[in-house]
Amino acid sequence: MHSIIRPSAIALLVISGHAHAAGFQLAEQSATGLGRAFAGEAAIADNASVLSRNVAAMTRFDKVALSGGAIHVSPDVNIEGQTSGLLTHADATAHDIAADAWVPNAYLIIPLNEQWRLGFSATSYYGLGVKMPDNYSAGHFGNVSDIKTIDLGTALAYRINEMWSVGGGISAIQGEGEVGGTFPSRNLIAKHLQGDGWTWGWNVGTLLELSRQTRIGLSYRHDLNLKLSGDAIIGTPSGRELKDTGSLNLPLPATAELAAFHQLTDNLAIHGSLNWTNWSKFVQLEAELDTLPSMHIKDEHWEDSWRYAIGMTYQLTPQWQLRSGVAYDASPVPADRRTISIPDADRLWYSLGMGYQFSPNLTLDLGLAMIDGKKVDVTEKMELQPGNPITTSTFQGTSEGNAWLAGAQMSYLF
Repeated sequence: MHSIIRPSAIALLVISGHAHAAGFQLAEQSATGLGRAFAGEAAIADNASVLSRNVAAMTRFDKVALSGGAIHVSPDVNIEGQTSGLLTHADATAHDIAADAWVPNAYLIIPLNEQWRLGFSATSYYGLGVKMPDNYSAGHFGNVSDIKTIDLGTALAYRINEMWSVGGGISAIQGEGEVGGTFPSRNLIAKHLQGDGWTWGWNVGTLLELSRQTRIGLSYRHDLNLKLSGDAIIGTPSGRELKDTGSLNLPLPATAELAAFHQLTDNLAIHGSLNWTNWSKFVQLEAELDTLPSMHIKDEHWEDSWRYAIGMTYQLTPQWQLRSGVAYDASPVPADRRTISIPDADRLWYSLGMGYQFSPNLTLDLGLAMIDGKKVDVTEKMELQPGNPITTSTFQGTSEGNAWLAGAQMSYLF
């Protein structure tokens, strides 16, 4: 029986399945953006959800703007392979290891005067939910990796002149995490840590409006460490459990986006984004315990990653707007560092969306995306008894993750 941290009601608002941007990063901050593969998000500013990508773009709103919605994530993540070694040799296939999830969001922009805008946001930028089946033969490589976060932000934007705006914001980030491993083909805990915590972050942005048809946005979100404090267990093959308390520092990387928007005709616009994530910050997972020795969970050594997206928006009628987009999400995990506990690979996004304007003030947006993840080879090795090479166990196989995402969002101008 493993110990359970008291659940946070706030964190449970954002329950994330298999991460759908690079690593365990989430891109799903709005259904509007979902319909265009999040291409041009830091520059478009068609509703208050722009707060999630570029706070400087709030200056495009002259009325109080409210947006809220949710995205449903339906992942299909599968592991195929075998474990082998002196102490283990078995099939290690596991299907559908990531559960469906909802990712909600809410945004509010308040004009203070002609130059200043104030914004509030609630969304999530990181999440992961991977759990292996009971009695899994490769459970010693990780049987659970679960991360839930919520980002509560406030921001200010200032219009310097007709062309240039700047902005900055701060966020309170709450998170819960659970990581662990079991002994091969048994549900006995080998190591387990579950905890929660808070931290603070900041972000800045700028928007350049070159003309009424063209604008460019640039934003940056600073890196931070989320310290998850809670209960830990170190187990033995006989079933004995040594319990302790401790903490795990979870690195959340810096991100940046360069986005452009151009209105080609009265009806057609094109837009795109280039996103960078500082995943090289993610070196290892290691828990510091209060009385027992440190619990080394896993080496990671990821690399910085890039995301490329391009999309189109077409105004079909005064009420109906159509959107589409494609994106390429490069994995931060080097081929020799892939793991089954955080399965990750390059992926392609294919998105469609639409918006309907009920009135000049009320709009409904819908988005749908299919994410096609590449099937990749995975090889992992570990010593079941650290320091004893003859107990080395090897997983060799493949991982593959695809997903469908569907979202809805309501926006209102007061």
